[in-house]
Amino acid sequence: MDGQMNLFANDAFSVIEGISTKDDELLKCFKSELQSVEYMTLKDLFSGFNMIKAITFSYDIGFINELMEHFDYGEVILGGNFLVQKDGKLNDLLAEVLTNAYEAGKAIQKYDKLANMLTDGDIEFKTPSFVLDHRKIYLLKSDNGRTRVIKASANLSKKAWNNDHIEHYEYDDSKECYEAYVKDFETAWDISQAITMDVISSKKTDNLVEENVILKGIKETGHAIVLQQPEGDISFDNIKYTIDHGAIKEKYQALLGDVKPKSKTGLFEIVPKTLEKMEYNQKKLLQKKMKTRNITERYPSLTLDLYHGEAFLNGKQLHLNPTDEEVKHDINEIIGIFHNFEQFVSSDIEKLKYTHYKLMNAIFCSPFHAKFRCASKIKGVSTDSLPLFALISSETSNSGKTFMIKAALKLMTGKELDGTKACDYSKDNIRETQLAVKGVPFFIDEIDNLYISRIKDIIKNPEKCEENQLEDMPMILFASNDVLKPDEPLRKRMIFFAMDGALPSTIDKTAYASRGKSIIRKLGTGFYREYLSKMMDKAKEELDFIIYSKEFPDDYYPKLLALSSEVIISIFEDYGYTLPSYIRKLTWNDDYSMDSNAGEIVHEIASFCKNNKKAYKLTKDRLLIECGIDKDSQRKINSWKNLLPAEMKAEILFTREYCKISIDRKVFEKRCGHKLSKFSLFGKE
Repeated sequence: MDGQMNLFANDAFSVIEGISTKDDELLKCFKSELQSVEYMTLKDLFSGFNMIKAITFSYDIGFINELMEHFDYGEVILGGNFLVQKDGKLNDLLAEVLTNAYEAGKAIQKYDKLANMLTDGDIEFKTPSFVLDHRKIYLLKSDNGRTRVIKASANLSKKAWNNDHIEHYEYDDSKECYEAYVKDFETAWDISQAITMDVISSKKTDNLVEENVILKGIKETGHAIVLQQPEGDISFDNIKYTIDHGAIKEKYQALLGDVKPKSKTGLFEIVPKTLEKMEYNQKKLLQKKMKTRNITERYPSLTLDLYHGEAFLNGKQLHLNPTDEEVKHDINEIIGIFHNFEQFVSSDIEKLKYTHYKLMNAIFCSPFHAKFRCASKIKGVSTDSLPLFALISSETSNSGKTFMIKAALKLMTGKELDGTKACDYSKDNIRETQLAVKGVPFFIDEIDNLYISRIKDIIKNPEKCEENQLEDMPMILFASNDVLKPDEPLRKRMIFFAMDGALPSTIDKTAYASRGKSIIRKLGTGFYREYLSKMMDKAKEELDFIIYSKEFPDDYYPKLLALSSEVIISIFEDYGYTLPSYIRKLTWNDDYSMDSNAGEIVHEIASFCKNNKKAYKLTKDRLLIECGIDKDSQRKINSWKNLLPAEMKAEILFTREYCKISIDRKVFEKRCGHKLSKFSLFGKE
């Protein structure tokens, strides 16, 4: 006994020495100040927001279901990995709730909100891979930009929030607090592993019953089969067929649905009749996917063979030597499209035309992007200039963005393609489209901030979808009337177009829409076939350089969008047309990169200050602009911050009275080319 005690003591001291803390170890601390003590209900504390990001150590599924009634989207980190593995609460939820979500009115009723969110991909759960996260943090955000950080001692359980326990609750509505905490959350999210099961297991096969040799045998013979002899004292009376539940639930749970085979220590009894219900569930799963399939199967595909100079539309080889008449016809129609923008209300009609031209060029060039992304990734070349996403935004409808997208797609395919609505297209739908559609950009309309927040991981990590059809993946085009100005991480991975024009109220918009449809009907494919012929030659040279080069210049990246604009210019000139002012050579850095909109935003800010002289103040180093707290002002301030380049060090301050943006004065002056003055924005000091 003494020997055992001594051994234990030595081990204990060894452990203590092993975890001793260094005197110079730095702890990240958040300095705060108490403003008031308030008494609030749970609803008061959590309602009024659209999205929640939470970190909790332990949890109560019922409480999470109740809490999510207040939100449209959620991300939850369960800080104790061993808790998830040991008690399997969340896995039980996925097994019980998700599979029953296809049979409304039964078990789903218990966790209806959470079940629907899980099914639609509107909530995600993760757990840390290598550490324990003891924090209890709740980050809330609304579509209008309002934020709240709740720092509590309370986990996500009902007892922690109904005064059964003595808990500490603290909240902070400042933007600075939210930005600080959300950075930490994103770091924790990135190092955590997903624990959501794959419900739609039929992604790998359309019939899991036929795929499984044992289930297929039961179906064909009508006889039960004993698959596994269970251990322990179990009666086998009337047991005909057993499956280890833990082994099959991830792959086959979607088929089980509301099937309730008898369970004995985790072993399910399945008789031939059970397969009838499993096959019925299989058909329901296929119906759920039918909507996406109907879209993607009838959507045209465009594949390119650069080394043979061939292009195929829906598997049929395209004739890449169109007649002069075909090309000129399309050029005349394209010029007519841009001429129509002269009827728009805009501060700068030429700029409006130029932005639409950049959009058309990006759509034309997009089938080459995925092919070059593959080669660039293999050779270690930057892929930032080869985005697979584009966002087209305007403050109002009738800005021409949808029309230009449809016109460009008609020129590419000869088909009139309508976009699908964001409300009908989930994150999983986008992934499936990227794998099913080849080459031709896919258009998703009427997106908002919440939609972008749900799919941002796809935009940030397109490699997640890059499987067998890597070289043919289409660009996804998003359109919005909600003045979305994506932040830097998103703009780095997609092209952003801001349309500032709109049809005046005096225009008969119904007649104008009819005229637009008439224009699109007249468009052919002659221009784009000529474009492909010339573009493939240039692209092949660039691709060969990537593939065969042993070393690359330090600043090298594929400049496909610049090559594409050169091809468009050459077609106009070869066919004897004088170049319109808006058709010019484009570059990635100046016209498409994440900082390409900076000049326009600087001009917009300068114009705002000129017209609202009391709204801005100057210090030695900063330009301070103050706006109201209404929704439009908050959107304006946020969009400025998102689109200003990093060197301007833009910062936002929200209070109950105003929202204010602070910008580096010297950098702003350098970009403007003028000195700022307290008396006149552009004047001498």
